[in-house]
Amino acid sequence: MATLNKNIVALGANSFFTDFSTEMILPLLPIFLERFLHATKGEIGLIEGTAELGVALLIALSGFYSDRLGKRKGLTVLGYGLSNLIKPLAFFAQTAGMIAIIRIGDRIAKGIRVAPRDALISASTPKESSGYVFGFHKMMDGAGALTGSLATFALLWILGESESSFRTVFALSLIPGLIAMTILIFLVTDVPFTPVPERRFRPSALSTPFYWLVAFQSLFSLFAMNYSFMILKAGDNGLALAMIPLAYALYNLTQAFFAIPIGKLSDIWGKPTLLACVYMAFGLGAMAMASGTIWGAWLGFGIYGFFAGGFNALAKAIISDTAPHDLKATAYGVYYTAIGVATLTSLAVSGWLWDRFGSELPFMIASSMAIVLAGILFGMRKRFLSREN
Repeated sequence: MATLNKNIVALGANSFFTDFSTEMILPLLPIFLERFLHATKGEIGLIEGTAELGVALLIALSGFYSDRLGKRKGLTVLGYGLSNLIKPLAFFAQTAGMIAIIRIGDRIAKGIRVAPRDALISASTPKESSGYVFGFHKMMDGAGALTGSLATFALLWILGESESSFRTVFALSLIPGLIAMTILIFLVTDVPFTPVPERRFRPSALSTPFYWLVAFQSLFSLFAMNYSFMILKAGDNGLALAMIPLAYALYNLTQAFFAIPIGKLSDIWGKPTLLACVYMAFGLGAMAMASGTIWGAWLGFGIYGFFAGGFNALAKAIISDTAPHDLKATAYGVYYTAIGVATLTSLAVSGWLWDRFGSELPFMIASSMAIVLAGILFGMRKRFLSREN
């Protein structure tokens, strides 16, 4: 059984409260944009896609700089600090453009912190237990997200579904964000290392399994959709607005519940095998959503949580296993950049399809491609695994 050192536990607690804060806002933003700021599905998709591209590009730059600097904590604190301060500014937003600036700013802040944080976790993680450790971190993410979405449900239940209620929730999200920063600043210690001055990033410096990972994850992201369209589709399926945060809480519950089991099983059965399973889960969840029914929305959120519990955690574990020590943050940056470009394209196109042809078409496309990619990845698992170590 792997042990969790102080840094891993403290970073997990920091992620818990950061996600608590974030998930008080995220399940409400698509509804807020559509209902109160009158944004189209295409505009919402473009906002989300641009935000994801912003985070990806900053992860690449931050990761590269972190590897050259030989330190991780400073950039991690900067990224978390900006994120936890900028999100509550949604309280003041009067236009979709203002929400876009806040959302992109939050994602840029995430881009600053992710690569050095993941490299900091990796520096304290034995290779044979990387799936478990990153699964633990994902579980803490999911637990914080569950708490935040339940808090949002309770607040809307008490305050009602008015615009002022939404803005109150946005403002209150500052509290768990400040707790997260306190934990990060005072309980996490850096793990400095001596960078190799002559080390320069070359494509050949990263392994073949890494590039297989990037290829599969990018292709998958090109057809998949994120939380915002899941929320809008739930409303389109007939789920009451006040119940959407509760459905989102179900997603976070299954994400938190399955994150560690997925990580543990991946250490035993192989990470590509488990990644194929989460692809399949997404395909089934999107299919349930495409049914157009309320039960399909609930089922879709539940299955989507299983998918989210493994998608990035497994990818991070594979990178932790395969990337050279002094290029780990750079590798995370390359990975997230590819995902960000694919996600921007996916969300922009999906929003356009939704506005013109209805909600079922983008979800059926996403479902079909996820299932196909799951089969291909599963079929290639032995070749993938034979090169993983």
